[in-house]
Amino acid sequence: MTQPVFAPDVIAALRQALRRDFGSAAVAEALGTGGEAALSRSDLSAVNRLTRGGSPTETWIRLFVLGLPVSTDDAGAALRPLSVEAALAAGLLEPVTETAGSNDRVRAALDVRPYSEVDGPDWWVVSDLGSDVRPGRLDPEHVLGIGSAATTLAQCTVRSPVARALDIGTGCGVQALHLSRHSGAVTATDLSTRALGLAATTAALNELAWDLRQGSLLEPVAGERFDLIVSNPPFIVGPGFAPGRDGYTYRDSGMAADSVSAWLVRRLPGLLTEGGTAQLLANWALTGDEPWQDRLAGWLPGTGCEAWVWQREVTDPGEYVSLWLRDAGERPGTESWRARYDRWLDWFTDAGVLGVGMGLVSMRRTGAARTEVVCEDVPQPYERPAGAEIEGWFARRFWLRGSGRDGLLGARLRVDADLIQTTHALIGAEGWQPALVQLRRSHGMRWELEVDEAVSGLVAACDGTATLGVLLSVIASAVSAPLADVITALTPVVVDLIERGFVAPNDLPTPEPLTALDHLPAVQG
Repeated sequence: MTQPVFAPDVIAALRQALRRDFGSAAVAEALGTGGEAALSRSDLSAVNRLTRGGSPTETWIRLFVLGLPVSTDDAGAALRPLSVEAALAAGLLEPVTETAGSNDRVRAALDVRPYSEVDGPDWWVVSDLGSDVRPGRLDPEHVLGIGSAATTLAQCTVRSPVARALDIGTGCGVQALHLSRHSGAVTATDLSTRALGLAATTAALNELAWDLRQGSLLEPVAGERFDLIVSNPPFIVGPGFAPGRDGYTYRDSGMAADSVSAWLVRRLPGLLTEGGTAQLLANWALTGDEPWQDRLAGWLPGTGCEAWVWQREVTDPGEYVSLWLRDAGERPGTESWRARYDRWLDWFTDAGVLGVGMGLVSMRRTGAARTEVVCEDVPQPYERPAGAEIEGWFARRFWLRGSGRDGLLGARLRVDADLIQTTHALIGAEGWQPALVQLRRSHGMRWELEVDEAVSGLVAACDGTATLGVLLSVIASAVSAPLADVITALTPVVVDLIERGFVAPNDLPTPEPLTALDHLPAVQG
């Protein structure tokens, strides 16, 4: 078991100080609405102006959010009962020497941030300071803090209670924190021993214990099975930068192109229990050889898993390289920037990569002989957290797979309560004429579908009383068409409506948790 980077007495004193003055509510009160908005858009100058009052919470913000020096007196007042001397000795703070022999100011040596989820407790996350507060190139062993990728994965993770959960590439432990709320046991792995030390510190500060294991990708858990697996892996698409040498451990795998994403997608199903779920962020190369959907579907044949792949964003090579160079603290225009930029872009050209897709892969082990991989663009804003939507998608797919044509026609469907219909009209000689009808879910995935009058009427009639077969026969009579033709034409449409949650069968069972947990102890192992 990896040990925290701070001694137990330091962690106990630090926890007491954090709970008193550096929780989410205290920070929100200190910053106010305007300050919180400024922080969310990374306007650190505005946050600086709002935190000059010298209160303990403001001192915490200046130290660990802004990375600014503060006086030893202010630091002592904020950290009590942890002394400044103990914080310096532990490596939480470092001295700022402004004149010879003067050490009257200190600054943060690590990043400590409050963090929470909706209706959850306050947590604190320990990581390395980012380049936004410590300008310059990151250390190859840099341990990333709370970033957009981490929060995206957390907000998309299925949260049904499970017995065993696994976090691959845990970093500072963000995903493990979330897993600890609904998992009987949490295992977390990372290649970086430094990351595991900071993850252990995150766990200890929050009075949690995880089974932390050092090793590359799946090596530390070979032969084991888990009910839920999450991963924010080193998914960068490139020439195969080696972690710790010409790359960064938190983002570079040493595997060229999108090999690491493909490798994980192919192998994660082997670590899942029946009914288990795996979810990971991934990037993939876009080429002119095949559609991206075919490429991703080719990663999952014969795995026994149903899969839902979202492509959230597409970037061109230049944009992609610039994004990750800035992420590492490189400055445009420097010799280092130009050398790394050219090497990376040359590789994209030689490899025939036209762009990079960025998204989420969710898999569920069904045990079925035939499974499907659904790959689609999901560019629209969706309601967060989205874990329940993904859980619902798998449940509806499971129902459709088990029902067959006869079961579907015998189903009583109910319309989503918050469904919205919008009609667009064009002006003509006879006035406004309906030209386009759209159905939109106002919550969840917020899908939009263009429909005709027949489908609009069918959806409106789905009140959970008549079977789909009866509703289709009414439509057949209304349009004077053979019922068999109407069934053939509209059944695929209804399947799509069910998959996207516009309508759902009355008898769709609520997904059963893999393991019922009545109580999750404060300390988990």
